Amino acid sequence: MLPSPIVRSLLVSLAPFALVASSFAQTVAEVVDFGPGSEFVYKGNARQQDDKGSWNLPFEVRAVVLGGSDNEVALFHGLETASGMSGGQVRTVPRTSNYRFPKLTAERARAPLPEGMFPAMSAGVPALMAIGAVPTPPANVPTAAGAKWKGGRVVLPNDFDFAAELEWTASAKDGLVVLDAVAVGLPAAHAMIGSMKLHEYSEHYEIDPARKVVTRCKASWKLEFSADPLRVSTLSYELQLKSQRTVAPERLVALRADKAEFEKVSRLAYGEDLDAAESALDKLGSQFEQSDSYFLVEVLRVQEQIAATREYREKERLEAEVVAKLIGKPAVEIVGDVVGKDLDGKEVKLSDLKGKVVVLNFYASWCGPCNQEIPHLKDLVAKHKDDLVVIGFDKEADHKVEIEHARKQGIPWRVVLGSDRINEALLVGAFPTNYFLDREGKIVLREVGFDGPEKLAATIEKLLAKK
Repeated sequence: MLPSPIVRSLLVSLAPFALVASSFAQTVAEVVDFGPGSEFVYKGNARQQDDKGSWNLPFEVRAVVLGGSDNEVALFHGLETASGMSGGQVRTVPRTSNYRFPKLTAERARAPLPEGMFPAMSAGVPALMAIGAVPTPPANVPTAAGAKWKGGRVVLPNDFDFAAELEWTASAKDGLVVLDAVAVGLPAAHAMIGSMKLHEYSEHYEIDPARKVVTRCKASWKLEFSADPLRVSTLSYELQLKSQRTVAPERLVALRADKAEFEKVSRLAYGEDLDAAESALDKLGSQFEQSDSYFLVEVLRVQEQIAATREYREKERLEAEVVAKLIGKPAVEIVGDVVGKDLDGKEVKLSDLKGKVVVLNFYASWCGPCNQEIPHLKDLVAKHKDDLVVIGFDKEADHKVEIEHARKQGIPWRVVLGSDRINEALLVGAFPTNYFLDREGKIVLREVGFDGPEKLAATIEKLLAKK
């Protein structure tokens, strides 16, 4: 018996499994090598296709088994420029590198997506990337030609876990162990998204028993997002072994030391004192440059992250200042009396709503949280039909889509065709965003995101209580 199940990380599946040997009838874990110091380089490509277009992302993965009590693996991801279209926009990713340290002894280890690896969007959800966690063939099962078994769960790269069982088939081809799996009993939806269905899922591994390594790995899946209108995306990846070697013992010791030092210093980047973090990283970067450490690129990445954090914090500060100046002002002074035309082409005026509590609801038809919020807004409007008014502002540029979305959702309030003018005036950059107006038409609150029906109801009930 093996001491523990095989880790469910794609890159761990590409790394070795146990230094035991080699026959086609051995278990998967017994035909792949797991020695500390083993280094594997894989070239790969990720793809996505949906009704808006497609994108491609070539990448390279370098996995080094560090060993230690948890037998950790250092994972370095080199990304090339993504190309293609998704959601109607061209998106690119700068070349970067990220590391992760999965623990091979864990009952269930998953490698989260590295930062900066969302080159495409599908239905408002970051496209699931191909570098990350997926199930690997279960241990202690026969891999003789013709063998079949069930086991494992589907774990997609962005840590989305489906309860589908995998059905495996083993075969032989050109001296390789070939394992194929398809998902059976696919689940209805994923709780995290609230409305994401997995329609298809498959995996393919080619293992060279003589070299004790996975030489090729492929996976593909089809997802349906409940964003309205429904969108189906097909995602896939393929990895091919490029090289393997054993790192010299002194190099391995240095890598472990670099890892420990980098982890300690990089934590500073998540604190409030960014100056101290930059200073420590500059010093560490000089040290790694002299030793030609793998982790030099990681120092550069975290330095870029700090610069982005500074920019984001400044943007938040300036935005908060602007929003603070809007609170207490009549909305008509900010956006004008006529906020646009509804889906019937009629003007919508704020002056017609005096004496009522008003919610300006900025949403997008493809936004999952927006669609989750709509039924709760409908309940509140029905409950307070004489005192509460909602005006919807749909981001969608296609008016036919806006009309169809409003019809499917059964939206009872007036929906205004998308207005960049109002979005800019009220600093609407995320969805949903709600502006709440009191009975005098003054802006009293701005909330970004949907934090649940209880908070939404409490906010509205509090405003309605003020006569």
